[in-house]
Amino acid sequence: MILTREDVIDVVKSAFGSGEIANLCRADLWGIDLTGANLQGADLSQAYLRRANLSQTNLQGTDLGEADLSGADLRGANLRQAKLGGIDLHEADLRQADLSETDLRGANLRRAKFNSDTLWPLNFDPVEEGAIRY
Repeated sequence: MILTREDVIDVVKSAFGSGEIANLCRADLWGIDLTGANLQGADLSQAYLRRANLSQTNLQGTDLGEADLSGADLRGANLRQAKLGGIDLHEADLRQADLSETDLRGANLRRAKFNSDTLWPLNFDPVEEGAIRY
């Protein structure tokens, strides 16, 4: 079942209200538009977010381990302190995104776009990992 924006927001709000973690693990969110949504702390591990619009989305502290975000729009997204091990960011747009304080070990960044406003973890070289400066 493919979830809608409203479904995702409801899961996050419900979990936040009860003090739990929003469980969206393995969710099929292909092409979803979550522009500007607050998903802070949600579990999106192994989620399918290919070509999703996550621009300006708050993903701080979110678990995105082994998630597929290939081709996703993450312009201006806050991914600070997110768990990104094994994430697929192939051809994702990371311009102005904040990836500081993240662990990108095992991440696929081939042909991901970034610019001078993209914030990376200390001593991380995105070009060495296959990303392209725009």
